[in-house]
Amino acid sequence: MNSIPTPVNIIAFRDFLRARFPEAHAPQMLDEQPVVKGVSCIESLDLRKGAITEVVASRPGSGAALLMAGLLQREGACRELTALVDGSDTFDPWSLCPAALERMLWVRCREPGKAIRASDLLLRDGNIPLVILDLQSHTMQAVQSLPSSVWHRLRMLAEKSGACLCAFTPVRVVSCAQTRAFLQHRWELMDQYQNRAGLLSMLPVAMDRQRVRVVLPAPVKATA
Repeated sequence: MNSIPTPVNIIAFRDFLRARFPEAHAPQMLDEQPVVKGVSCIESLDLRKGAITEVVASRPGSGAALLMAGLLQREGACRELTALVDGSDTFDPWSLCPAALERMLWVRCREPGKAIRASDLLLRDGNIPLVILDLQSHTMQAVQSLPSSVWHRLRMLAEKSGACLCAFTPVRVVSCAQTRAFLQHRWELMDQYQNRAGLLSMLPVAMDRQRVRVVLPAPVKATA
């Protein structure tokens, strides 16, 4: 678990990441394999390298915190680096196992704009394969006030570095997301007696759409 102070500039931030995670500072190769496996609701998110996945949780208690914890403790998380950009400084580190915290970079923010800038730096550096951006605790108005251009910039950075960005939002705002999921689950009173793994396995995830990139063939030069 690491709380990062506000960097002086982007160069200082990159130097910090290189010093803290030297083994991960290597170019990420794009492939068609999903980032996570093992839990049905997480697999349905279809997290892909070089793309953005948006998880929309429009009301409290819909399962966003449970799903986020599942991502942070996913199979292989103890070996891979994961960054959590905590957009409203609400993450509870005691909710995770110590092994997951050892490989997690926790960036604490209080404003959506600062969380976006932190995500920009992490994706631009390409040091961490999975960046989780949590904006779900902010109001819909605050998240919707973000310019659409910031999401396109983050998508381009993820595509360039080969990282995956998973953004948790209170309303659908990421127009360039490759996949989008809606969480609208309602918990029952007896659910409190189940363990987290059991609750996560029964969490329904409604997929909205997938953004498909069409690669056009190169134009053929006409011969004289």
